[in-house]
Amino acid sequence: MNVKTLNELSLLKTALSAEYSNYLASAAKSAISKTQIVLNIYAAYCYLVEQGNYTAFNIFNDSNSFNAHFQSFIGFMYDSDGITAIRKYTLCNEFKHLFRYIAQDKQLTLDKVQLSSSKITEDVSSCLAQYRNLKIDKTKADYLNGWQVVSKEGKSHEAHLDTLYVNFGEAFTNRVHLAMTNYAYTQKSTSLAHILKDLKNLFVGISTVYNERDGLIIEALLSRNHVQYFFHKAFKVLFVRSQVAQNSPKFFHSSWANTINYYTECFINTGVFSEPHKPFIVPDWKDPKDVAPTFSIGGNTTQSESSRWFANIPLKIKDEEAVSIIQQRVERDMAHVRYICLLKFEELLEREGRNKAFLNTGLVKPLSGTLGHTQYKHFVGADKLDNTVATFYAHGIAAKDLNYLSFLGFSGNASQLCTELNLPTPSTLNALLTLLVMEHPLITPTWLAKWELFDVNGNMVGYKQVGNQHIAVSYKSRKGSTNAQQEVVLNEFSKSIVEFLIRHTHMGREYLKGAGDVNWRKMILTTTVSKVVCPSSPNKTLSSANDFYDWLQDSSLFDKSNDITLKDAQAISNIHSLRSIRRHRGFQIYLETRSMDAVAEALGHEKKNANLLTSYLPKPLMDFFNARWVRQFQNAILLEAMKESVYRLDAVNMIDQDIEEFLKHHGISNFPEHFDHGFAPQTTNDNEASESLVFDQLTYTISTSLLQLLMAIRLVVESSDDGNSFLDVVSHWYQSAVFVLDTLNSGKHSADDDLMEMFDIATNNKLNADSIKEALLC
Repeated sequence: MNVKTLNELSLLKTALSAEYSNYLASAAKSAISKTQIVLNIYAAYCYLVEQGNYTAFNIFNDSNSFNAHFQSFIGFMYDSDGITAIRKYTLCNEFKHLFRYIAQDKQLTLDKVQLSSSKITEDVSSCLAQYRNLKIDKTKADYLNGWQVVSKEGKSHEAHLDTLYVNFGEAFTNRVHLAMTNYAYTQKSTSLAHILKDLKNLFVGISTVYNERDGLIIEALLSRNHVQYFFHKAFKVLFVRSQVAQNSPKFFHSSWANTINYYTECFINTGVFSEPHKPFIVPDWKDPKDVAPTFSIGGNTTQSESSRWFANIPLKIKDEEAVSIIQQRVERDMAHVRYICLLKFEELLEREGRNKAFLNTGLVKPLSGTLGHTQYKHFVGADKLDNTVATFYAHGIAAKDLNYLSFLGFSGNASQLCTELNLPTPSTLNALLTLLVMEHPLITPTWLAKWELFDVNGNMVGYKQVGNQHIAVSYKSRKGSTNAQQEVVLNEFSKSIVEFLIRHTHMGREYLKGAGDVNWRKMILTTTVSKVVCPSSPNKTLSSANDFYDWLQDSSLFDKSNDITLKDAQAISNIHSLRSIRRHRGFQIYLETRSMDAVAEALGHEKKNANLLTSYLPKPLMDFFNARWVRQFQNAILLEAMKESVYRLDAVNMIDQDIEEFLKHHGISNFPEHFDHGFAPQTTNDNEASESLVFDQLTYTISTSLLQLLMAIRLVVESSDDGNSFLDVVSHWYQSAVFVLDTLNSGKHSADDDLMEMFDIATNNKLNADSIKEALLC
């Protein structure tokens, strides 16, 4: 038995009945820790010694049978190769705990079996003898061992042939195993692991598409005349599964090419199976060049952001109202953050003015000669802030040979001291930089990390005046060497932030300059009474600003005119980061202007084709409306189809009043205007380019039920009297029906077996046209 691969052996899934399997799983959770391993081994034991779908009725009704079954399992464990003695001891102990629990539950008696980690006890010897007296099916025993192959270095690997064994039998599997064994000897272990993984996927694919109704056995399908087509079907199935799993299509195609090479080397070149009459189909993957226009609002939206923006918006309301709700939510959250940051900015400015006054009025405590001197006992501290501030600014950062906190009267309270001294901390910087990014969302964390106030010659380059404008200058390396420098033209408010930021970090900058640290040139610095730090990653530093995130959640600081609850504030605090602020601002600017160019400019992106950008939605908003339109269409269909049913309200989860409003806005009608790439800009003029995209293709997702519906729509329309008046939307679907059905009837897609099979089924199982007709009429 190979314990490692028991999970992959599909026949073990039917070794126990569903009821017994569920009971064991529940008992194992209560009794043991290594639940899955023990249950897998027990299923293997029952597969070997009992009939399929074992119910355990025989052992639950008799303690003797119960003990015989338990002891035989212990013998099975100790008879197994490939498991160390200590592991056998551990697993058998776990199994003993499980069966002791079952015995108590079923009111049975479990006999003692003495186990040892170092030797075979007499009890274990008796269990071994009991197990070896059983008649064991060798085929089943071989199945539990799995199928191993050995690499060039002599390392054993599992070949994963269960799917072939279950679908095609022992003889065919042994033939494949022999070929793989010989091939494995020629491969290094590192390569062999990848080869076996790819071949496993191939075996799953061919087992999936194999159908006995075709009248061909597996050997025939792998023959010269059939193998190419057979493998291509497997390719299509595996590719669909890969896409459903959201794996890279490029990687899948590369793996498929490798798989065909491995199969050829292992089975065709060795004469085990035939070479195909035509070469295997191995498509090259090419990334699409002409993709639909996309637009960034400053990075991918997080799940938390999407929940804040889009959750719980009623389906019944108009889409324009939905957009209004989203806009209000974004503006409410941004207003809360801005209000708190402004509050803290004003506090910093007020404290700065206060401390300037303290420098004129406060007395300086000498560095030496003050210990134990009554004159200086209460000279500094929270109640003597003027002296504390004057003393710190006189002696500077990290004064030598001192317990500085105690010397300044703030022993054990460094945070309050930094606040009173108005030093730049992650929290104060977070408030200032959040306001700066709100004003200028083209500023990124990378831009901030590279922001240097001075150059190597001591010239101020990070903030300067050009004419009547004040400009902040840093770099965005991803824009290329020629465009790396990025200038931000400041307004009066952001100018005040930058100028305060320079003053706020001045003392720390002077300290670094005196110490010969080149980081004195940087704009972003944090300071305590004992050190100065230049963060290498502002985003990471600011995310640890605990005081700032407490401010966002402090209800005493809330703007009473803003409808923000404590729960809202906690959610906003959890979402907040400079990148999140950029996303919010980008989204907010779009909702205000409905212009992609406006957002591109605000975020510092290169300008795109205006005709494309202005007619496309930001991805988060498009995803929201795609899901919304699908749900609206489904509900409209359900309401129409169930209008006489008592279960109508339950089906769409609405009340009567909601249904009336929903049908008014979203009943079966023409396609929503958003499918024409939607929200019209707020202002237009005759000189502006058209903002609608012209489509030269239309993609249909075909299913049998859709084909049945299209056939019914076509029949109803073409057989109707002149007096019949159809809903406007019927015209769209009738044209689609004619196009799709005539295309399939023409035989143009006859090579696509799956598509034509759906078409045949739909043709032979048409819907009752009369039941459709009523839903199509006005």
